[in-house]
Parts: sequence; C-alpha cells; structure tokens
Amino acid sequence: MSLLKGLAAVALVAAGLVPTSPAQAKDRTYPVRSLDYTLGDRAFTVAGFHTDGPDSSTLAPIELTGNVHYPAAGNGPFPLVVLSHGYWSTCADRAADAEAARIEKESPADYYDDPRWLDAIHRLWQWPCAPGVAALPSYRGYDYLARQLAAQGMVVVSISANGINAGQIGTEADNARAKLINKHLALWTELARTGRGALAGHFNGPTPDVKGKIDFSRTGTLGHSRGGRAVAWHAADVHRVDLPAGVRVAGVLALAAAGSGTATNPGSPDAKLYRVTSAPLAVWVGGCDSEQGLDYAKLATGHTREPIYTWHVRGANHNFLNTQWSPGSGQVGAIDDQGFGPAPGWCGTPTFPDWDPDSGTPEPPIEWSHVTRKLTETEQRQVSAGYVTAFFRWVLLGDRQAEAVVSGGVHPYASFTVVDAEKIVPRPRRGPR
Repeated sequence: MSLLKGLAAVALVAAGLVPTSPAQAKDRTYPVRSLDYTLGDRAFTVAGFHTDGPDSSTLAPIELTGNVHYPAAGNGPFPLVVLSHGYWSTCADRAADAEAARIEKESPADYYDDPRWLDAIHRLWQWPCAPGVAALPSYRGYDYLARQLAAQGMVVVSISANGINAGQIGTEADNARAKLINKHLALWTELARTGRGALAGHFNGPTPDVKGKIDFSRTGTLGHSRGGRAVAWHAADVHRVDLPAGVRVAGVLALAAAGSGTATNPGSPDAKLYRVTSAPLAVWVGGCDSEQGLDYAKLATGHTREPIYTWHVRGANHNFLNTQWSPGSGQVGAIDDQGFGPAPGWCGTPTFPDWDPDSGTPEPPIEWSHVTRKLTETEQRQVSAGYVTAFFRWVLLGDRQAEAVVSGGVHPYASFTVVDAEKIVPRPRRGPR
C-alpha cells in the first residue's frame, strides 16, 4: 500500500467511512485492477469542433483513450464514476519545453512574438504528438482517486482529452468534452451489456469481464479545471437528452473547476448550459487557487431540488490535484502553482492600498488576510481523496456516514488544514409534482 493510499485510508476510518470489522471489510472493500485502453489518437470527432478555429473545414482529431480501475472481485452491479481532466499541454516534449523556457527567460517582455517560442509551444500543444514524442497522460493524474474509489466498490474510468486541449476553447470545448464523456459512456454500456463491442480487445491486458456488473443508473462524474466546466455542462438539464440510453447521472463533482464565463451574470443565456439541477453537486474550491469553481454552486442554488456541497480547502492549489501536473511527478511542464501570497509556501487574500505612482512616495506594502500555509502534494491529495470518496460513497452507495463529511459535520483533516464545508439545502417542492 502506498503512503498516500494508507494516509487516506486512515483518515476515512477515522471519519467512519470504512468498516473496521473483518466481516464488513470483506463485504465493502475490494482488490483493484487497472487497465489502459485506446481506440486511437484520431478515433473521434465532434461536429463544429476544430483545431484551427471555427472557419476551418477540418474537424479536430480526438483520441478515445482512457484508464479503468475496477473491483477485481464481486459481481456488482457497481456504480460508475467518470473522471475528466482539464486544460494542459498535450505532448511530453522535454526539448520543446526547455526551448520555450529559455526564450521566455531571454526575452521576458516580447517572447510571445518570437517564432521560435511559438514553434516550441506548438510542439507542446499539438495533437497527435510528433513521431517519437509521447502524449502527456493527464488522465492518469487521478489514479490516486480511482484506486480508492474502486476499492470502495466502484468502476472508475478516467478519460484522455488531449485532442480537445489542442483545439478551440470556450463553450465549443465544453461541448466537445461533454460529447467525449458520452462517447466513453456509450462504449462502456455496450461492453457491460454484451461483453463485446468496440472496446473489446483494446486494453493493455485481457478485456475486463464487466458484463452485467455496472449499474449505469448510478453514474457519477468528476471534472478538474476545465473538466469541471465540462461535467457541469454534461449534467445540465438542457444536455441530458445527449446521455446514452440507460445512463443516469447521480452525482457531479466540480474539482477546482474553471469559471463559467458570463453564465453567472444576471439574465445570462449561458446559465442553463452549466446549471446542474437533477443530481447532487459538490464544488471544491482551493484557498491557494484564486477561489475557482463557486460559479456552479451559484448557478444551481435556488433552482435544484438536490443538495449542493461546497468545500473551501485552505492551502489547496490547483495543480496538486493532478499528479501529472505536479512537480513530484517529474513530468514535462509540471509546476507548483502556489497562487498569490506574502511568501513562498504561503497564500492569502491581498488588499492593494491606494497609491499614486507619480506621487514620489514609496509604494505601500500589500496587506494580506486569510494567510494560509500551502498544503504539500501528499497532504492535498489526502484531503481530496477523502472528500471525493465520501461524496461518491454518499450519492452512489447511499452511505449516510459519508454525508457527515461532505456536509461539514465531521472534519477528518483538522490536524493539518481547515475545510470549510457547507451543505446548501434545496428548496422544497411546491404545488403538483
């Protein structure tokens, strides 16, 4: 057992989320298997989504690649969780990364116009990658979450979206990410229904025996960064018609989700595109991450009949939620995005005093509030694994003890951080149903 997994397991036991008696453990914890699968780097396209902008006549090539963690014992049926990563470079081209960094250091004011820099960035963000250059596997950055969820009795599929990251951004990308989620769901419903289909024979090991073992009426989705925007779009009422037959989204988790643009503006026509009202919603907001992600709780509040959970995690940044984006991985482009703070290793909320640069007086210092020690990679993943597992145990497995964690009744990580957890209770139904 890894240190991270062990720490997370200890915290869950302390919170009452994992049974401690041998009989219960046999029934509720599972050995886990993991397999990668791919149908190719150009296996999928989305109408209207291009690499070179909306005027291009060529649709962007998108891979159908993923990883599954699943219980290696038991017949289920097990709920399914789909994980969607965010916006990151697509190719692990170490030479291109070094070239871009060198040019940025040489010409910090105007490197954006340097054709050498533009070429290096293209090599890092193209799709497919150049021959001999490996794809950057952002989808494997959540293995620590997938292992823990699978051990609790869930099938967990993490999907790659490099082809989308190399294409358009904005609502076009959100739509493409949601379409990609549905494509993977369709592939898995076929495999689980028939034991055959397009996925069969495309794993890096024997095709998993999941026939009759997945309950798609208990499907959860988790998206990180731009993936968080995508799972909100995917679960919004106006997009439920796109779900494959038999799939019901029973829980949505926006993990440090990128903001929804103008959707939260009063009267915005985009609000309905991201408003989740038919499933419980959880939102993770990092204290060292510019407080990203609350848009989706705001959009759902007052409209949903399901609970909304918000978690403000003090000291949490953005990249540590994905191991591939974190310095500890040694991966190309990995970086510690500490956020803004008074000193390295600390972050907080700045207040900038009024000052006239032409006054001839020294610039006054920034005033800081809510100053917090930034969590380490291991600490942050311990917290995220605990809260993510608790949420899906509650909404997919019906574990009421887990609900005490996600709603703030229990604080399993109080020894090293503060998680301000809140449950927003939906409005009661009125009138005829």
